[in-house]
Amino acid sequence: MFIDIEEQTDTPRFQAYLREPWGIGENIEPLFPKAIAEQVVAWMNGITENDDESPICEWSPEGYVLVFVPEMPHEPFAVIQPDDDGLYAFGLGWAWQVEEVFQ
Repeated sequence: MFIDIEEQTDTPRFQAYLREPWGIGENIEPLFPKAIAEQVVAWMNGITENDDESPICEWSPEGYVLVFVPEMPHEPFAVIQPDDDGLYAFGLGWAWQVEEVFQ
């Protein structure tokens, strides 16, 4: 399936996985393989260039996503590690819009 941010025309669509059961909008926490997670991180960091209130993300040498917020610029607010399937879960609380693709 693909997800993007609701009502944002300039938000790219990202391929994602969702664990069952999943709700709507802010109840969704998408799971991304590393290649897609890298795209999401780059997109998030691009937003931060125009909005200094947004978090910025960095990759650790271990392959974790380190999330920094303006209130804590020198210490990660969150550390996102891949799950056992190598998927990164982040974006909980964002207003995601899901587009299911049936094959």
